[in-house]
Amino acid sequence: MEVGLALHLAKDPRDTNAAKLMQRFADHPYSTWRTIELSLAPYKTRLRTRSPGFLVNMDKLIDGIICMFSSQDFMSEARLSGEFLLGYHCQRQALWPKPESDKAEETAENQTNQGE
Repeated sequence: MEVGLALHLAKDPRDTNAAKLMQRFADHPYSTWRTIELSLAPYKTRLRTRSPGFLVNMDKLIDGIICMFSSQDFMSEARLSGEFLLGYHCQRQALWPKPESDKAEETAENQTNQGE
């Protein structure tokens, strides 16, 4: 998501490295993650000047996800099952901006839950 915004801000309509490396990631997750992580540096630099709040939020999100892994699982080169795609697409959907009607509904729900 960081790279997508950085490419959009630069008016560069190409696929992200992460999208290009999806097959390799499924077969070799640990070493591919390192490649993806290292390739984020120039995009983070661009976002740091143009959208620093977004960068901070995305870094927090990625850190939170990485911290959910046990070190053994995170460092494994074992092939991923198709289940990882479910998590990937659910995470992408969660990052899309919500329509105003959904935001109002969510706010009302949160207020109701806090009163319980």
